[in-house]
Order: sequence, then C-alpha cells, then structure tokens
Amino acid sequence: MNSQHEGKKHARYCWPTTLHRPADVQLVYLDLNHWINLAKALSGHPDGRRYQDVLHRLLRSAERGGAIFPISHSIYTEILKIGDRRRRSDLRKVIECLGGFAVVTSRAVVATHEIEALFDRQIGPNPNPINEMYYLDWGIFRALGRSGNVQVFDPEGEDVTSATRQSFSGGPEEFDRIVNEHMLELNRQVLEGPTAEEEADFRAPDYRPELVLEQYDLEAAAENEFARRLDQEPRWRKGRLRDVVSAREIAFHINSIVKTAAEERGVEAFEDIFRGVNDPRRAFDAMPSFDVSVTLKTAIHRNAQHQWKNNHTHDIHALAYTLPYCDVVVTDREMAALVRRTKLDQRLGTSVLNNLEELTSLP
Repeated sequence: MNSQHEGKKHARYCWPTTLHRPADVQLVYLDLNHWINLAKALSGHPDGRRYQDVLHRLLRSAERGGAIFPISHSIYTEILKIGDRRRRSDLRKVIECLGGFAVVTSRAVVATHEIEALFDRQIGPNPNPINEMYYLDWGIFRALGRSGNVQVFDPEGEDVTSATRQSFSGGPEEFDRIVNEHMLELNRQVLEGPTAEEEADFRAPDYRPELVLEQYDLEAAAENEFARRLDQEPRWRKGRLRDVVSAREIAFHINSIVKTAAEERGVEAFEDIFRGVNDPRRAFDAMPSFDVSVTLKTAIHRNAQHQWKNNHTHDIHALAYTLPYCDVVVTDREMAALVRRTKLDQRLGTSVLNNLEELTSLP
C-alpha cells in the first residue's frame, strides 16, 4: 500500500503519510446517479439498456483486479432519499456485484490525517501520533469512520472477544464465518432499508433516517444565507472571497479537529499554529480535501444567481474526500464542469467524468 498515488504528489499539497491507499489498482468513484443507471442495467430495466455494455466492462475490470469501485458515507446518506425498497434492493445488488461493499473512509478521518500531516510540518510531530490506516476499507462502519469490529463483552463490561472466539463450540474459524456472514447481511440490509412492517417497528422508539438528511438541507440554507450577505457586500465576490469561504470551512467542518491536533502539540492559540508562515490565510490549502471544498464553494459563490440545494452540499462533501484520493471520479455534469473550470482535476491528477460511457480506459 502506498501513502498516496504517485501521480498526486503536487507540490502545493501536504499529503498524509498515515493514510494509505492501494497501489497498482485504480479507485473509481461513482456518484449515486451513476450507480442508479448501473442498477437499471443489472435489473433489466428498459432505461438501463444503454448502460449494459458499460456494466459488463466495469465488471470485467473488477474481476481482473484492475479497478475497485468503492462507495462512501455520502452514498449511504443519499440512498435514504429513496423510498422504494425495490429500487434500493436493485442498488444494493449492483453495488455488491461490482464493488463488494468496498468503501472509502469518512471525510472526518481524511481531514484528521491531513491536519496531522500539515501540523507535523508547521508545528512539529504529535507526541501521541495517530494510528496509520487505510483509505479504502469494507462496509458501512468503515465508511462512517468507525472500527466495525465485532466485540463480545461479559456482564462486567470486559472485552472477552478473543476468549469467546477461541472457546466457540464450532472453533475459531466457524466463529469468524458466522460473524462475517452476519456483517455481510447487515450491509445488505442497510442499503436495502427496512420493509414497511419493519420500519413501523423501528420508528416506534427512535428510527428517524430523515434526520441524517436534514444536515444537508441546513447546510444548503446556510450557504444561501451567506450568498445573500454577499449580495449586500458585492465587493467580496470580486475580492477576497476565498478567504471568507476558508474561514467558514474551518469553523463549520474542521475546527474541533484543528483544536485537538494543536492542543496535542501544546499549542492553544489559533494564531500560533502558523506563526512565521508567509501567508497563514492559505496554509490550510495544503490539505487536499480542504482545497477541494473551498475551491468549489468559492467558485459557486462567485455567481450571485446561484441557488444552493442539498444536492450541492452532498456533492461537495463527497468530492472533498474522493477527488484527492481516487483515480477516477464520475459525478454529475454540473460538478464535473466546475471541477474542470477550477482545474482541481489537473492539480490532483484525477480524471473527472460526467457519464459512464466515458469509462473506456480501465485496466
């Protein structure tokens, strides 16, 4: 495993050496709309006929080990919008068939490793260094940035997983098989969602999947409110707009991670983090995921007529932690055009497409 793809070592970025991505294989990230088209092709839906050749090509590439097609936390979240369980079942089948529930780790995990790399360079090494980990993993828990390991506890709260595994009646291998089987079924059920009867039972206590989606609506509303403030001070759109967007990005998305990383190094005042740096306002741009998010938001806010919707916040969240670390990203037409216009694809060495038919050069 390499710390980062060799083609992504742009001098402007401080790549984390503690976040490893696979070597000798292409990571191809598809947004939900493209997974839906592939699901239609796999299920035999009439609208999926045009994508059947593409699906077969991608399946051959996956079988040969030339490419991996991971999903992300953003995909799991967007699927919650789909109320039709049959459609969700079709999605689950194509994701399992093509990607095998491979996932990329969460945006918070990526940001944590990037901040640690940046602070190692600017302040000094963390006396309590974070654990190295893989950017690519498996299953819903890893997509959320959690361990996902099955643990067994005794009545006193002691972890007895190892002892239980060794003493299992069918042997350790059978214990592992059962655990893996149940984890696979859990991942299937998460994507397919509950049946109507199950949902009624789940909602009785506290099952509220719509609350997960609310954060994207709230974020879109906040961006629209910010846009209206820019309308009152139009000089910002022509001037240091990126600085303002960067400050908002730090405050809303990485402030707690920055604070923890600084305190671990004995730095308490924010202004001391980049003391002596020529342009501290742009220091965080060395973080690839931060640069992606701020660049896209700044470009959108230049347009006073733009109306933010929750799909914009979804897309930017997803691109922030996939564009820097995947080899190919297939997103929608609007975002693909924006990425190319801002030259993020060139800076990051990532191929950005907006339709599946363009996926023609996979190994």
